[in-house]
Amino acid sequence: MGVDRYWDDYNVGEIFTTTGRTVTDSDIRMFFGATDASHPAHVDAEYCKQHPFGKIVVPGALTIGIVDGFVLRDVVSQRLKIAHYGYDKIRFLRPVCPGDTIFLEVKVLDKKERNEEFGVVTFEYKVKNQKNESVAIIHDLQMIEKRQVKEK
Repeated sequence: MGVDRYWDDYNVGEIFTTTGRTVTDSDIRMFFGATDASHPAHVDAEYCKQHPFGKIVVPGALTIGIVDGFVLRDVVSQRLKIAHYGYDKIRFLRPVCPGDTIFLEVKVLDKKERNEEFGVVTFEYKVKNQKNESVAIIHDLQMIEKRQVKEK
């Protein structure tokens, strides 16, 4: 979707969805290998029996990483100049578990001019699972190249 979209091409109120991805146990183990941020709630089924969710859950930071992949693939251009400007809100509403397939419902919340070359788009990502339940909400700001600069 976002392959060739300039800042000018996003419309406040616009809503679209991304493709999905199934999260696996291997994803969790690779995440721990890269970050060394392990916790038994994410890998130990016996421990999880006593945990409030009762089963292994995906680390929130891994969920955010997967969301970032969706954004780079389906929301913003990979050929234009862009920069991740920051997050204003991240809320985890339900656990994501291995075997869940997640995707984004994306809403354009706001657009602001930054300078002659760039504008900032504020997106709301509703991270949803295969049951269409919201598992997280993220407000993300992306600095995106303006069309008129490219065409000068």
